[in-house]
Amino acid sequence: MFTEGFGKYVSDGDTIKCTVDGFELTATVHHDPDAGMPWEREDGHGPVSEWTSRDKQPGERVLSSDRQSKRFYNFAEAVEIAKRDGWDAEPFGQGTAGERAARAAEADFKALKAWCNDEWTYAGVAVTVEKEGVRLTGKYDHALWGIEINYPDGTGPNPYLLEVANEEVSEALEAAKAKIAKLCAA
Repeated sequence: MFTEGFGKYVSDGDTIKCTVDGFELTATVHHDPDAGMPWEREDGHGPVSEWTSRDKQPGERVLSSDRQSKRFYNFAEAVEIAKRDGWDAEPFGQGTAGERAARAAEADFKALKAWCNDEWTYAGVAVTVEKEGVRLTGKYDHALWGIEINYPDGTGPNPYLLEVANEEVSEALEAAKAKIAKLCAA
């Protein structure tokens, strides 16, 4: 099992290694280009516009811009959704329902803005197995994708990435042993 985790900030290609029963295992972080935008793939976000060249409307904030185009976050509507759905953010449980909703919408806006600014992204963790320098598993055969990395909540990705890597170990080792058995039988 992997015992030393990834750093607090991870990048595409970062690895950790361990040895189990003479097999060398490597867990690698890979950028997930298919994950999509957080507001489209997950519930619990305020409304975000498509790219547009229109002016900002009341209640909206600029989420990101690129030359003449902008994406807007509808903060006013996000607060209403947050009130309706009971969103909250740190310090949890403090203040009125309206204050909690506004705090949660603000936290959502900041997290989505950070994603737009490439401060965090989605990645996968893949485990490969080698024995005496011979790779026995494919690069992405034993992986979990769509993991938030470098998320701006201050906790860092280390504990969950390590957990995912260790969840892939058993299956990756079984596949490596099966490959060896197949090669020996041939």
